[in-house]
Amino acid sequence: MSHVDAARHLEKQVERNLAIAGRIPDKGALRDSLDRLQRWQRARLNETYADLSAQPRFRPACDFFLDKLYGGRDVHARDRQLKRVLPIMRRTLPEHLLFATGEAMRLQAVSLEFDFDLAEILVDVTDIRQPDYARAYRQHAQWTARREQIELIQSLGELLDRTVRRTMVQRLVRIMRRPAEVGGVGLLQDFLERGLHAFARLNGADEFLATIRERETQALDAMAAGEDWPFEPWIGSGPSHY
Repeated sequence: MSHVDAARHLEKQVERNLAIAGRIPDKGALRDSLDRLQRWQRARLNETYADLSAQPRFRPACDFFLDKLYGGRDVHARDRQLKRVLPIMRRTLPEHLLFATGEAMRLQAVSLEFDFDLAEILVDVTDIRQPDYARAYRQHAQWTARREQIELIQSLGELLDRTVRRTMVQRLVRIMRRPAEVGGVGLLQDFLERGLHAFARLNGADEFLATIRERETQALDAMAAGEDWPFEPWIGSGPSHY
């Protein structure tokens, strides 16, 4: 992908995320449902991958990948910062880092879109349990798109793994730290630094990504088959609290 195409891809995904954020009400039943769903999902992910998080090698990647991108967060402020500094990023960042950031934004957008749809289905469920979540998945019935989401996790992880191996990438991002703080885009800078640090710490992402792909696919297959406790192999009847 050319530098121009990578920059356009990033800009498109930033606009996509901001458009999704614009659909989310500041308060009310739907906002409460979305917040509740995302808390539940983060708790579910934390328990599903507790074995990975317990290992220092994997902990930063669990925090960045599962929580920040896949688990659902209100990151509207950071995305507004990203839009503001896109012209600077186009001038200073290499193509592979622009594209990696764009793909991270794409995974975030896909996850938020699904969350918004599920929150509408679960709006009257005040205490989410695995059977509620599984039934919402079946009502949503976006199985192909969900499998594509898992594939995107895999491809983005591989891309980040390749990116951190390139000479000067982490140093370039660190050099941007002071200008980012002065320019009021510290949230974006933190996002970039933590993501690159997480994958550098892995020293090879194959095991981490394979574990996520295997477990998420197994749970998805279980829900598609009509099972109400898709995460039981890893968290029993949990998550225990959220």
